[in-house]
Amino acid sequence: MFERILVPLDGSENAEIVFPYCADLVAKFASTVILVTVSEAATVDIDHLYRTYLDHALGKMRQQLEASMAPDTVTLGSEVLFGDPAREILRTAEEKDARLILLASHGTSAEGPWFLGHIAAKVLRATRRPVMLIRERAPEAALQQRRLVRRILVPLDGSEIGEAALRYAVSLAKKTAAEIALLEVFEPLRGVGATGTSYNIPDDESVRKSLLSYLNHVAGPIKNEGLEVSTTVVFGKAPDKIVEYAEKNGIDLIAISTHGRSGLGRWVFGNVTDKILHTGDVPVLVAHASVEWPG
Repeated sequence: MFERILVPLDGSENAEIVFPYCADLVAKFASTVILVTVSEAATVDIDHLYRTYLDHALGKMRQQLEASMAPDTVTLGSEVLFGDPAREILRTAEEKDARLILLASHGTSAEGPWFLGHIAAKVLRATRRPVMLIRERAPEAALQQRRLVRRILVPLDGSEIGEAALRYAVSLAKKTAAEIALLEVFEPLRGVGATGTSYNIPDDESVRKSLLSYLNHVAGPIKNEGLEVSTTVVFGKAPDKIVEYAEKNGIDLIAISTHGRSGLGRWVFGNVTDKILHTGDVPVLVAHASVEWPG
């Protein structure tokens, strides 16, 4: 599933927080890794500077691979791109048929030649390929145990479109022995009284039971594959509740679709995903709902 991983870098140390996660994926999926950086100006001096940086980055990546016990046969490559950073990353992802774009959600404009956070947002909006965003350095305890992903949160909205990220979560869970936590957030409807004042319609226990029934239906086949799965329904604003659940329940990765359906009590995945990406520190895997990659 993650046979080829594209890793954009901007020359900053912040951008390199993805290396442990990349090494962990490579160790599990024997992925080919392509490190890229982008120069907006093409000169001999700049090309040499960027290639020197990528050689240094490859050395760091090899150290991480050794620590993660990745196969010796893993292919590592690097490439200096020239032009608009977002466009070049997107073009290269298509050209190399990258099955995952892995990048930090923010670099450091003072250190790097381009602001990675701004680029990450552009890439997310334009690509149809899975993107994993890393927001903070991996916890030291997880690094020592070589288990960066132990609990994966998959928010769902009851639609097939909303389940796009589920297959990636299952694939990761199989390789990492991670638990999958299925979560549905129901946003209570607001009513308007005769005087024009608004009020919240009380939480309906029948709604909770119905949503739990759906989550348990989704969980069934996953459990049959020998994976540990939990199901939870909560009421409130989807972005807030998803982030809150992740922080309170030791979630290591949120796997979410880019959009789902909207409707009574539902929420639009595009808006929710965008808010989650700007809140909290948990890594996020974003899957495009209209694309299904082989594997």
